[in-house]
Amino acid sequence: MMGIFSIFAKPLGYVMQWIYQLVPSYFIALLLFTLLVRLVVFPLSIKNQKSQADRARLAPRLERIQKKYGQDRQKLMEKQQALYEKEGVKMTPGCLPMILQMLVLFSVIAVIYKPLTYMQRIPEEQINACVSVAVDTLDENKKEDKNLITQMENKNSYYRELYLFSFIEPNRDAMADKLVAECKLSESEALATLQTMHKTGEEFSIFGISLLEVPKDYGIRPNWLWLIVLASGLSSFLTSLLSMRYSKASMPQEQQQMAGCSTNTMMYMMPIMSFVFSFTVPAGVAVYWTFSNLLAMVQTVALNAMWNPAKIRAQAEAEYAERRRKKKEDKERLKASRLAEQAAWQQEENEKRAQAKGDITKKKSAKTTATPAELPIETVDEVPEEPVDATEEETK
Repeated sequence: MMGIFSIFAKPLGYVMQWIYQLVPSYFIALLLFTLLVRLVVFPLSIKNQKSQADRARLAPRLERIQKKYGQDRQKLMEKQQALYEKEGVKMTPGCLPMILQMLVLFSVIAVIYKPLTYMQRIPEEQINACVSVAVDTLDENKKEDKNLITQMENKNSYYRELYLFSFIEPNRDAMADKLVAECKLSESEALATLQTMHKTGEEFSIFGISLLEVPKDYGIRPNWLWLIVLASGLSSFLTSLLSMRYSKASMPQEQQQMAGCSTNTMMYMMPIMSFVFSFTVPAGVAVYWTFSNLLAMVQTVALNAMWNPAKIRAQAEAEYAERRRKKKEDKERLKASRLAEQAAWQQEENEKRAQAKGDITKKKSAKTTATPAELPIETVDEVPEEPVDATEEETK
């Protein structure tokens, strides 16, 4: 696994080395390095927060689609897909931010595990030469020494360089001779290399506590490294608690009740895992983890102040309710208008029918009460006049 993350560990090692040169304190350099890493991935966190806010905005409509098409899985997916496409929102959050953060985390762990390789840029052959001298001083018949030999001879071991620091000062001369013989270094170059190794091991400490030591190596004996482990577990718990609080606030009451058990399990499981993890890695990793958790809490508060899913969901529900209310009012208004139009039309029809009925009645009444004088002229018998003879007229 170390080989995979070495691709990212090399550039991170350069960054760590640059900070370490500016601030000759490994502890402060580690804090600044953690802050820088958080700033680099912050745009991805913003993108992820906006995605959560977008999904919270669509949550009321998605829940109504779920109620309406819950029995038809295919129809449900089609309606959800159509809504997401219409609003330009992805159905699932992007995995890229989480993947990059995990890559950075394990790459940072690689840098802390191998400070001589990634920070001091000491060639592997020189480290191998010093390790061979350290292994020669151990007794493979002893159980503890046998485990130590196995770890140091394995070039992919996490603890190889960390264990080497405790052997440098007691075996300085032997290691210098080995470097001169096998790595073709001059005596002054060999001593300078060993001095760099020794100084690196000494400066990886705070208040006399070496951050390169692994807490589990002390067994159950209480020691100052436990404080770092406790700080790591506590910061992880507070980070989970804060994150769950914001997540649950954006869910409806029913969904909160359904997710209650799993949410509480995750909230406690992550700190426990962080606590156990911090016991098995160098204290420097636990310091990075603790400070990263503290920055994550600040980041969570800041991002939720700008894009709060709970507030956005409440606003979306209010807007959706207002749209439904207006739609209902418009529907009732349209219905009332149609009823009024229908009543007016009916009244007009009734008036026409009444008028038509009245005209027919008048006609019938007129025919019944008619007088002889009012009868048509053609009905009176007329006597035709006789023609006058022209000769008779002349005689007269």
